Amino acid sequence: MPKVKAEKKTRQHQEIKSQGIMFNTGIGQHILKNPLIVNSIIEKAALRPTDVVLEVGPGTGNMTVKLLEKAKKVVACELDTRLVAELQKRVQGTPMQTKLQIMVGDVLKTDLPFFDVCVANLPYQVIPDDFSISEKINNILQETGFSEKRARSMDIDDFMK
Repeated sequence: MPKVKAEKKTRQHQEIKSQGIMFNTGIGQHILKNPLIVNSIIEKAALRPTDVVLEVGPGTGNMTVKLLEKAKKVVACELDTRLVAELQKRVQGTPMQTKLQIMVGDVLKTDLPFFDVCVANLPYQVIPDDFSISEKINNILQETGFSEKRARSMDIDDFMK
C-alpha cells in the first residue's frame, strides 16, 4: 500500500481554503508557497529600488510582498477577483499598500501601464505545446512596447537545482 502524504499548507493557504476559495488548477492556477523559489525568482530579477514591476498572476501575494520590499511599485495583473480581494487584504493597512496597483483581467487583453521589469510565476500547463515560454514572454513584451527595456526570461530548471 502506497504512503499517503499529509498535505502541508502555509497559514496563508489555510486561511484562504477555510474561506472557501478553491484554486482552479485546470486553468493553471496554483499558489507559489516555497519561500526558496520565491527568493530565487526575486534574486534573478535583479530588481532596483527605482523599478516598476509588472507581476503576472500574483495569486495570494506570496511573491508580491517580496517584490514590494525591493521595488518602487508593483503592478499586479490578476484574473481571479477572489484572489484580488485576498491580495488587497494582505497589504491593507501596511506601507506596501501605496506601492501596489492591482489590475483585474487577462494580462494579454489588458492595456498595461509603464513598467521596467516583468516578473511572473507562469502556469506552464496553459501554454500550448508548440509555444515556448520565452516566446510567450517575448510576445507580451513586444505587445507592450517593452523591447528596449530590461527583460529577463528564465526556465523553471533554474529553480529546481
